[in-house]
Amino acid sequence: MKDFIKKLGFVTCILLMMNACDKDFLEKNPKGTVNENNLVNEDGIKALLIATYAVLDGYVSGENPSGNQGEASGINWVWGDVPSDDIHRGDHPGGWTQINDIERYEVRPDNEWLTGAWGVNYEGVSRANDVLKALENAGETLPTEKAKQIEAEAKFLRAWYHFQLRIKFEKIPYITENVDPLTVSNDREVWDEIEADLQYSITNLNPAPDELGRASKWAAKAFMARVHLFQNEFTEAKPLLDDIINNGPFQLESHFYNNFDEEHQNNGESIFEIQYSVNDGAGVDNSGIDHQTLYPRGPDVGLCCAYSAPTFDLFNAFKVNEEGLPMLDNFRDNLLLEDYGILDTENFTPTDHYLDPRVDWTIGRRGIPFLDWGPMSGSDWMQDQLNMGPFLNKKIMFYKENLGEISTQSSYWASGVNGNNFRVLRLGHVLMWRAEVAVEENDLATALSLVNQIRQRAADDVVMGKVTNTKFGSDDQIEVDPTKPAANYKLSLYPSFPSQEYARKAVRFEMRLEFALEGMRFYDLVRWGTAESTLNTYLSKELENGRLPWLNGAVFNAEQDDHWPIPQVQIDLQNGVLTQDPAY
Repeated sequence: MKDFIKKLGFVTCILLMMNACDKDFLEKNPKGTVNENNLVNEDGIKALLIATYAVLDGYVSGENPSGNQGEASGINWVWGDVPSDDIHRGDHPGGWTQINDIERYEVRPDNEWLTGAWGVNYEGVSRANDVLKALENAGETLPTEKAKQIEAEAKFLRAWYHFQLRIKFEKIPYITENVDPLTVSNDREVWDEIEADLQYSITNLNPAPDELGRASKWAAKAFMARVHLFQNEFTEAKPLLDDIINNGPFQLESHFYNNFDEEHQNNGESIFEIQYSVNDGAGVDNSGIDHQTLYPRGPDVGLCCAYSAPTFDLFNAFKVNEEGLPMLDNFRDNLLLEDYGILDTENFTPTDHYLDPRVDWTIGRRGIPFLDWGPMSGSDWMQDQLNMGPFLNKKIMFYKENLGEISTQSSYWASGVNGNNFRVLRLGHVLMWRAEVAVEENDLATALSLVNQIRQRAADDVVMGKVTNTKFGSDDQIEVDPTKPAANYKLSLYPSFPSQEYARKAVRFEMRLEFALEGMRFYDLVRWGTAESTLNTYLSKELENGRLPWLNGAVFNAEQDDHWPIPQVQIDLQNGVLTQDPAY
């Protein structure tokens, strides 16, 4: 895998040199540039393909106008989590104000983070098209099977970047290799084009790629199923999901938390991952910098910058009843606030309410061990607890024992950039998507079985280490009993799904618990048609009694806020070609 990642920096430099020069000058071969003809061979085309993979993390040097990686992050925390009921933007209201507008549903076309998301993903599309054009120009110099594999990977990636654009913007231009990008309008739906690229990939990709990190036939099938689900095409998604489950080489990891552990990358559950690497000579810009600002602050950790703070709503969704089942309809009753508004030097004891154990592998909270960094001490681990809430994103965190090895050794401004891959497609996703299909077919037995597979895996994944401290000041000695669970955990299997309505609610709730903070929640709410009711109910409870005052007045309007406006700069550049979303 590292050899695959190491190539990214070199190839990116080649592309930058190529793109820096006017086409007329390419014929003169000015010093410091690469002649395009030098890339129309097997090695050159492979280099172009690797450069296309490099954009998966959502970062391209020079393409992010504000210099911030979150705007087009491969983990989708800004666009998939922040506007949902799972995350607050974190840090404090004065930092990165563009995110404030996203969370408050007040994004205007001149928000430069829109420009970043648009530009970076179309850079990925452009690179994929460069591969396809080079293949065409290479003719028969490449063996047919090798050429088909490269073309299939390029089309998988082209579909991927267009998909990332489509779920953010309602109408986008679909750019292929044989068109002038400046002339392609956004006057039609693009799902068919995405599916066409993926179908070619399904037909021609190898089941097992030559190198870790490359797209496989199974990844294309899982991706295609996801595309169908966004269109409510359950019949079309079903055989793809069944094929992966029944014939694919994947199995659930023995532990839920393995899917977020840097030492369990590319595991048996993983179908497709964004590959990250550090300390390998490729440079920090080819590492996982798209989530460099999401780590805890504070003297116990000392990283940056406590963005992406889980909500009260998400924490309370992990409550279970005495039978160990989710509180589907009343989890917001008696909202647990944990140590909100309580300093680390003041007395506090975590709740003893029954909780799904996945909560403490997903959310960092006071008095609970934070992986191997020691117990989280509270408000000193974040910038502004009163405005952002008392919780931290735990899924993106790496282990302290790997500090300086699987994290950067350099003095990069946001210390902690690390090589922990992000699993964008895994068997857990496929099982839950198949359960969703089963519900819509009223096949409640299948839906029940699949949901319980996911729950069974998580039932024993308790966080160990009971903390007896109630205060965490600098003079307080931390006492932990490693033989006891950190909290009052309980998780049971569903005995039955008594109705389709109940099953639908249970499956969607389980998807939230299993995939929380993985950049999916907002998109799921939109595709289910439940965003407006869910998000406005969430806001009304989240802000009760004056909590999180900077969010006061935020309202979600499905007629406008289910997608974002086309960046104004693009409308201006392609005047008469692109049209703005009428809602804006």
